[in-house]
Formats: sequence, structure tokens, C-alpha cells
Amino acid sequence: MIAPHSLELPGQGSQVIATLLIGSNGATSLHGASRGLRTPEDRTRFLALRGAPEISAILVGGATAAVEPYRFAPHPIIRFSRAACGEVSSIPIFIEKLRRKYPGSILCEGGVQLLHLLLKEDLVDLAFISRVSILGDGHYVDEELLQSKMALTSSENINQTTFEKYERASR
Repeated sequence: MIAPHSLELPGQGSQVIATLLIGSNGATSLHGASRGLRTPEDRTRFLALRGAPEISAILVGGATAAVEPYRFAPHPIIRFSRAACGEVSSIPIFIEKLRRKYPGSILCEGGVQLLHLLLKEDLVDLAFISRVSILGDGHYVDEELLQSKMALTSSENINQTTFEKYERASR
């Protein structure tokens, strides 16, 4: 059961944990941001995951950092941008550096482009996906990529939100 109060996070070790909100048409944004897709249930779970003591840093992409509010995040915000990475030549090297600097789990809050990069390199260990009945209008998730790299381990419906938990398929 994936209720907002029982996220079942790994207790130790550095893992990359992704969270993503997806509209009924596969979009992850409405009018350029995710907030238009939110439900109260998703917001509760999102805040519980973000505030979990196992999380040591929050990873976001450049576009997400530009449109989502991160002033009051409970953990350091790491902004990934291909242009801003400098000497880092690949996302696996970038993630390895983060794992060394932040010993707990790294929470990737997106966006979907960053999630796609991480999935392609098998860098996501755990993913919490919220699916809502609202239609989005941009930033579509690649469902084939998600299904090829991650295995659905549980799913639960609460009101108008379906909570899915995935683990890396290549374990």
C-alpha cells in the first residue's frame, strides 16, 4: 500500500528516488508547471517524501528550477543543467559525484526531461508516480522508457489519484 504516510523508503545507502506527477494524457505540466495537475492527496504524499529523513538532497532540472517554487525546500537543491555542469561530461558522472557528496538518498523532482536522462542510464532506483485524471498540456512522459527501465511493485487509488511505486527492473 502506498499511502502518503507509508512511503517505504530505503533506510540506508545512497539511492536515486524519482517522483513525478502525470496527467491522464501523459503530460507532466499544465500551463508550464506541475501545480495545475496537483490533487490534495498527491500534495500530501509529495511533501511527506520530500521531508523524509532518508533524503539528503533534491535534484531538479534547469527548466523545473525556473518554474517551480524551491525557496522552502527542506534539503539542498541541486540544479542539473547540461550547460552548467562544466567538467561533468555525463549524467552518470554527475550522479556519482552527488552520491559522494550527499550520503543519503537523492530525490529527483524532475522534470520529465531529467527523469528520462536518468532512466536511460539506469540511474533511478525507486520511483513514486502519481497519476491524476486532469489533462495536462506539456512535458510528456515516455511511458515505454519508464516501463522498460522500472518495474511496477504496487499501485493504490485514493480519490482521483493513483499512486504507483516502481523499482529498477535491472536489479
